[in-house]
Amino acid sequence: MKLPDDADIGTREDFAIEKFQLARQFIKDAHALYLAESNNSAVNRAYYAIFRVVTAAQALDNKRFSSHGQAMGDFNREFIHEKELFPAHYGAKLHKIMRLRHESDYDDFATPTDAKTQEAISFAEEFFISVKHYCENRMGREIDVKLDIENEQDCGR
Repeated sequence: MKLPDDADIGTREDFAIEKFQLARQFIKDAHALYLAESNNSAVNRAYYAIFRVVTAAQALDNKRFSSHGQAMGDFNREFIHEKELFPAHYGAKLHKIMRLRHESDYDDFATPTDAKTQEAISFAEEFFISVKHYCENRMGREIDVKLDIENEQDCGR
């Protein structure tokens, strides 16, 4: 699926920047939810931060997908395996966090452990920074959306 025309959403770069802004907020939300001992919701927000970052990178190629599985699969295939733009272990982590989010959202008896929740949030931050650098290089300019991880407390409760 193609992105709408520029007149509808601005440029592809504008769209990508908007997705990074959403991802930043979702990572902040994940931290707050973890500290409030809401691991299911924290994992959900960490996953959606990752998903928004994936859509930002794909937007620069004028790509948009109708399902999360298609978007994540395309990112894994194209950006990780074919073009080797990101480390190979990112593919496994993306799949793991997608599965964890699905379980925590839809399995009535699933609650992610603190360790798995922290891992999801930490990877969301790492992924945000890594893909943001790629997008900045691709766009030829800085994306003025930063994580405040230097100022944020550790995920520990």
